[in-house]
Amino acid sequence: MSINHHIGLANIGIKVATRYRWEAIASLIATPVSLIIYYFLWKSIFTYTGASVIRGFAFNDMVQYYVLSMIVGFFTWSQVDGWIENDIVNGWMFRGMLLPIGLTPWYLSFEMGINVYNIVVQMIPIFLIGIVFFGLPIAPAVPFLAFIMSIVFAFLIYFGLAYLLGLGAFWMKRIQGLRKVRRMLVAFLGGSFIPLAFFPQWLQSVSHFLPFEYVKSVPILIYLQRVPVIESLLAQLAWVIALYVIIHFVAKMAVRRYAGVGL
Repeated sequence: MSINHHIGLANIGIKVATRYRWEAIASLIATPVSLIIYYFLWKSIFTYTGASVIRGFAFNDMVQYYVLSMIVGFFTWSQVDGWIENDIVNGWMFRGMLLPIGLTPWYLSFEMGINVYNIVVQMIPIFLIGIVFFGLPIAPAVPFLAFIMSIVFAFLIYFGLAYLLGLGAFWMKRIQGLRKVRRMLVAFLGGSFIPLAFFPQWLQSVSHFLPFEYVKSVPILIYLQRVPVIESLLAQLAWVIALYVIIHFVAKMAVRRYAGVGL
């Protein structure tokens, strides 16, 4: 397995992403608008309640949380389940079988290429907008490096969840409904809508044993220095290892089914 193969596939991902550059530009415009909406929503909530802190978050903390939520979202974005479904339905999966690398590295390298584009075109500009207009502080060196490591783990976890669902297309072919459920679960239990601290205590406890909060909430809280860094990174690493062990076996079964049934 050559590094050149991975670079080549990543370049393909970048080229595919550039085809949707107007979508990226629209997203770049829509994201600050979303942040403004969240800004005034929570300003109204804090004004109405008269509280200076709600569930451990001051108003500025909430604004910073949503800025970071957008940033992490751009880095961890993946729709590999959609690519797999599309390749199977249209009979293009044989391309992956012919490559000198495995099915999983093929899609992973491709998605990494797309995310490189997202980082340059969307994530970095939103990070700068957050600092200039929404008061996002620049984290100290150690938390910042931990944040970078955390969002890399978060990407691998998110990709792993989407990829596992995508492998289900080898059996079900159409998984559009399940893809919507996956996005909803990751967004809700990952803390995209509101911090998990606002959830009932029992749901917070359950979420610690699920992978979703390690996709969005944990990287954000690491940046804001609200969780123990080492424990959080180790928990993310454990989920990465667990997911890719499962993927290893499921992918083998999926390839055997594809070769045997001739999907």
